[in-house]
Amino acid sequence: MRDIDGTRLGFKGRWATVARRVAAASAALLVLSSCGWQGVASVPLPGGPGTESGSTTIYVQMPETLALNANSRVRVADVFVGRVRNIELKNWIPTLTLDLEPGIKLPENVLAKIGQTSLLGSQHVELVDPPHPSQQLLKNGDTVPLKNASAYPTIERTLAGVAGILTGGGIPNLEVIQTEVNNIVDGRADQIREFLNRLDTFTDELNKQTQDLTRAINSTDRLLSIVANRNETLDRVLTEFPPFIKHFDDTKDLFINAVEALGRLSATADETFRGSNANLHTNLQNLQRPLKQITRASPYVVGALKLLLTAPFNIDNIPKAIRGDYINLSLNLDATLSALDNGLLTGTGISGMLRALEQSWGRDPATMIPDVRFTPNPHDAPGGPLVERGE
Repeated sequence: MRDIDGTRLGFKGRWATVARRVAAASAALLVLSSCGWQGVASVPLPGGPGTESGSTTIYVQMPETLALNANSRVRVADVFVGRVRNIELKNWIPTLTLDLEPGIKLPENVLAKIGQTSLLGSQHVELVDPPHPSQQLLKNGDTVPLKNASAYPTIERTLAGVAGILTGGGIPNLEVIQTEVNNIVDGRADQIREFLNRLDTFTDELNKQTQDLTRAINSTDRLLSIVANRNETLDRVLTEFPPFIKHFDDTKDLFINAVEALGRLSATADETFRGSNANLHTNLQNLQRPLKQITRASPYVVGALKLLLTAPFNIDNIPKAIRGDYINLSLNLDATLSALDNGLLTGTGISGMLRALEQSWGRDPATMIPDVRFTPNPHDAPGGPLVERGE
């Protein structure tokens, strides 16, 4: 074997030359790959689930990646089914790229959790079915959203929590808080209950007025829009308003005199009405009675007005009673003295005179119309009709 200059090399020289070339090639590879070098864990490992052809690639958004590394395992029901190919930041959200072996069927709303594989700190990604799995299956290229991702507590966090409890961290503060709350509540149960009841009533009334509040906010928004469109008008008003204020300032004595005169008028009116207050109150009370009766008679006013101008006929019956040049009328007139006495003399001082005259002429009282003076009022009879009396 010869060197570059053509000289022959011995056995040791040949091995030295090979070593130098291997070192140079390794250095070149290291320089070329230094821009993407993230440690030995970032180097893709051959073989294993998720590396074969036809594998499924999904993306998982995580709130935090903890100590998870690339090439970490992906488990489904504690079975190794894939690997974490990449961990990167997308839109300020940590995103994992997972490669799963072919044939893995997961619901579209699958849950992703980072768990600790061993006590030495190795971690993996676990895919778990949710309480209500979706009928749609997870497809190649789908993304598990951030709301479906979480992480199990790590050994470090668990030990830190235990250490905090063992060293008394926070427990004395809880005792102080409990003591202060007890001091506030002790002896004030009725007041707190009343406050909660009022708060419940206030919340209920506020809830009922939601539409009014919304309408008020919308009206305020429209008002502000109108004011914004009237900026020039408001500017002119503010410019021309100072002279108007100066005019009011010059005439303030007139306003003061007018207000004082109005006060004197109010005092005089108060003295006047104070003296007649009792009579006015009595008159208003007495006026309520006829007004109430008028209200009760209001349904019959229209029917009474129909007889006002056409008595004794109803105005609706005039076309039936008057037929051209004659009147279609039948009249049954009782002109006996007892009937005239009941109709005309009842309630007067000579009531019963015509009835006595008729009896003196030989009329049998049993055949006469009953005397209204001695006939019981049917409204006063026991079990009679109920009649509402006027006040």
